[in-house]
Amino acid sequence: MAIPYTEYELPLLEALEQLGGVVKTGGVYPIIEKIMADALRQHPREYEKYARGEIIWINKTQWAREYLKRKGQLDGSEHGVWKITEAGKERLRLWRTTGKDPDAGLEKIISIPQEGEGDPEKAFEALEHLHGPILGVKEIPIVYEPINEQGVILLFTALAARLGYIIVAIRPQFPDAQLAKRDQNGRYRDLKAEFEFRSSQFRVHGHDPQKCDLIICWEHDWLEAPIEVIELKKIADALR
Repeated sequence: MAIPYTEYELPLLEALEQLGGVVKTGGVYPIIEKIMADALRQHPREYEKYARGEIIWINKTQWAREYLKRKGQLDGSEHGVWKITEAGKERLRLWRTTGKDPDAGLEKIISIPQEGEGDPEKAFEALEHLHGPILGVKEIPIVYEPINEQGVILLFTALAARLGYIIVAIRPQFPDAQLAKRDQNGRYRDLKAEFEFRSSQFRVHGHDPQKCDLIICWEHDWLEAPIEVIELKKIADALR
């Protein structure tokens, strides 16, 4: 039985840690090979090559990198550079202190591409056309980032209590929701809120800001918005 690319995730994070947290692409493979030595010895097929000449275990390491990027455990912002993030370091810490990988079994719950000879980045991008990237916020039972207004509603519902809001009602007409939030005096203040994927859609849809207190969105791209905006993407980034 072959080694799935998800089994290369922790060795890749360990290798990056040993290399100071950041390395150019080629520099990580010798360290991973040492970490994976026993497993690779037991699975000699990992040293075989695909038709285009790439060694299988190296290709699987690249698939693991793409998956880690989607989970926010690697920083993929710079081409050709592999960099561990704080989320990646935290996963290693939890694994070492508990003996259990906090991400174990996650691939059985969410949809991830099957590895192969193809380009892993393109494979993950194709999958993300069906849904957003992996959300990666612990203790929230939502796998993917929103790609529409319905996803924003779902995510806000999961975050509302943490943000100090009570959802009184959600309805199909403008404004979408009636909320309540406790003020500094301990009294609840009623708020009318509108959900949008992007804050600018509030303006595009022709909504009256005089009849709404709050825009709740995934992406805030309307900097001159005349009412308060909650950008869930920014909140999610802070919670990862």
